[in-house]
Amino acid sequence: MGRKQIKQTMMDDSAFEYEMKVKDARNDIIPFLQGVWVNLHQEWGDDAIHTQSIQQAIWKASTEMLPHLEVQVVIDANNRAHISSGSAGYVSFLKEPKKMKLPVKCWFHTHPFGSAYFSGTDWNTVNTWNLVMEKAYVIGGDEHYGFWENTKPNELEIREKDGTYRIQQQIKGEEEE
Repeated sequence: MGRKQIKQTMMDDSAFEYEMKVKDARNDIIPFLQGVWVNLHQEWGDDAIHTQSIQQAIWKASTEMLPHLEVQVVIDANNRAHISSGSAGYVSFLKEPKKMKLPVKCWFHTHPFGSAYFSGTDWNTVNTWNLVMEKAYVIGGDEHYGFWENTKPNELEIREKDGTYRIQQQIKGEEEE
């Protein structure tokens, strides 16, 4: 076997190990996040959506349990958590969520690179789901997040890392990533 083949085999082994690590982590985050959600909802009711604890758990799943991959949690009308993960910059359901009841109470997702804002894809998501989604959070780190609600569909209130707040306005026709 030549050097080129050995190098390719090592890269293939490394990619396989990474994929297995990600698969195992995805299997771990689902019961972890569902357990956190159930406990918080039992204690706080619908206000559990706004607790730092749920954001911290989702952030941990995205940055510690998974290798900096986006995580999405959708809380449905029956207070069930539907969880999925994606790449470092995009997440979608791998399979259609089973028994998800509308309206969506809250859509959480992370930006594991550490910046809480709505990308063009995020704006498209809230615009598509606006009539059946009440709230959304984008999590960019410890106490750094953006909060959206359908009563102000063109605004994302962002809490910066220094504790200040600013508003990101959706500008129709402009796509930002």
